[in-house]
Amino acid sequence: MKTTFGLLCILLSLSMSIFGHAQKAKKVKSFGGIVTYDITYEGEDIDATTLAQLPSQLVVSISGNKIRNEQISPFYSMASISNLDDGSTIVLIDMMGMKIAVNQTKEDMEKNLEEAGIEDPVINILDETKVIAGYNCKKAEVTTGEDMVEVYFTEEVVVPAGINDQNGFKGINGLLMEYTVNQQGMVMTMTVKEVKKAKVKAGMFVIPDDYEIKTVEELGGLLGG
Repeated sequence: MKTTFGLLCILLSLSMSIFGHAQKAKKVKSFGGIVTYDITYEGEDIDATTLAQLPSQLVVSISGNKIRNEQISPFYSMASISNLDDGSTIVLIDMMGMKIAVNQTKEDMEKNLEEAGIEDPVINILDETKVIAGYNCKKAEVTTGEDMVEVYFTEEVVVPAGINDQNGFKGINGLLMEYTVNQQGMVMTMTVKEVKKAKVKAGMFVIPDDYEIKTVEELGGLLGG
């Protein structure tokens, strides 16, 4: 069984990787609102106690070229805010009385990607389709290095250009409706439950006043890393 701090470190790493690949994108008229995903987990070390600590939903708020991804569990909340115009990413953590923000510039993110050696994926669009949350979805095989995952996406929702670059699915043009992420042996599957058009408040995309800004290294020290 993993500790809460250990799980948080895994999810922080996940946030930096799947929410941090933002690139400058052209401003186009696209969907604005909230997309809610259900999250399921698979892994040898996941028992009932561990599962209870993990978030069951991912909430994605989109306004123009700004995207906020938020996971909330009974023990903490974690949000990642990407600005596709300047390539920056903010991670917000609210846990056990600590409210911490990690601010990463485009240069920071590019350095992280270079150090991680992450390659652009190879996308293979298949003929198979299915309906998820009322939307017609296409199936794709996404191969990065030796890893391959299956993804369902819809072109019926117009999303900002470059939004899937930050999820590691560069080359897919449409809203991701179902996909998996493998992080240190834990497989997370995100499946869209609801797509809701709405105006998202600008305050959702900035660091709140009561959050303390830390570097990634300082955060690692706080978490015992």
